Amino acid sequence: MVLIDERIEMADTFDHYAAVTDAPDRDRRVFRNKMERVIMEMLDFYKIEEGFEDLVRQVARTACHKLVKDMLYEARTQAIVDFHAARDVRIKRDDAVTMTLTKEEYLQAIPWWMATHPDCWQVLVDKWCAEDWAERHEACRQHRLLMQGASHHQGSLSLSEYAARYASHHGAEEINTFEAFALSHKGKATADIHYNPEDPPEVYSNPSAYSRLTSYSDVAKEVYGQDYDPMSHDLDGEVVMRAGKGKKHGRYWLGDSVIDTASTPTLSQIRARTVSGGPSIRERPTATQTLQAQLEEERARREQLEASLAQQVQEQVQAQVQAQVQAQLQAQVQSQLQAQTQEMFSYFQAQFAAIGHQLPTPPMWAPRPPISSPPMPGSAGSNAGAGVGAGDVDLSAARNLFSQAPPPFDP
Repeated sequence: MVLIDERIEMADTFDHYAAVTDAPDRDRRVFRNKMERVIMEMLDFYKIEEGFEDLVRQVARTACHKLVKDMLYEARTQAIVDFHAARDVRIKRDDAVTMTLTKEEYLQAIPWWMATHPDCWQVLVDKWCAEDWAERHEACRQHRLLMQGASHHQGSLSLSEYAARYASHHGAEEINTFEAFALSHKGKATADIHYNPEDPPEVYSNPSAYSRLTSYSDVAKEVYGQDYDPMSHDLDGEVVMRAGKGKKHGRYWLGDSVIDTASTPTLSQIRARTVSGGPSIRERPTATQTLQAQLEEERARREQLEASLAQQVQEQVQAQVQAQVQAQLQAQVQSQLQAQTQEMFSYFQAQFAAIGHQLPTPPMWAPRPPISSPPMPGSAGSNAGAGVGAGDVDLSAARNLFSQAPPPFDP
């Protein structure tokens, strides 16, 4: 618990650590406050290269801000898991996120690192059991579920560590932070991936990565000229500020862990020196706006697909109608041919009867194919079934009207 402005508050953010006066540590070192002690003791485990002290402290402070929030967030989930584990019930973390306990049950599952501060745990439990907390928790959870795909593939690596591992695994020179940001949204550092500015949004794990890279590239060319190649340079703090309209929720829009805050101007400073017609300061799209844009794109794609399918169906219907018309014409030609042949047979029948010769049997016509389901025009089945072309006349049936040798002449 921390006293701030004559009020007792729980230290649920890293900024609260700056309000607590520190005592000498085991090495008899005295720091200004708890925040400085946490950062300096953490840096005891690392060897800092000369000239990077300020940057290292800034990175450590940014990391601690997130760690404190994550620590308190995970405390509730772990309490649910521990409470059920004490009763021989195994609960997975993914299931525990959606579960709740009563106030009495939460108090029974105090974590070990807070066991000496039960008053702090009481404040946390009261917060979780508040009437509006469950609604806000579920609303935030649903908001996170709107994100399509993984946020990145860095794992526990920082962006600089990801770039170093990628270069080491692929046997290439170390890549800059811009390319590392793009690749970290494509796959792991050990994957066979490469950055191409022409890649579509589908190749990234999250569509927002594509929009951020595109916006950054456009603003970078506005600031440094159209010949500027973002792929050849590290992420620029001012360009990131312009592309994302500042630091929202304390984070840069791209490469939050590698942007040097000491050399990066604030949004008010950028606005003060931006003249009319100069480089733009763009709005950062919200998750809702991004989702709406994706829905509009999906709707346009679906309408285009439906129009294409409708056109294909119409073409098929027209082809079937043409096939039916052609089949009817063929049937009419066949009927006319039969009538002409029958008329010819009747003529020869009269002639043969006049000279006293016996007539051959009348021709037998094969049954016509059904007209209800004619073959498609140009298909192999229609040609094979017909045996003749569409414009040919089959007179094979008329050959039987005459004998092989002509009848003897009787004067």
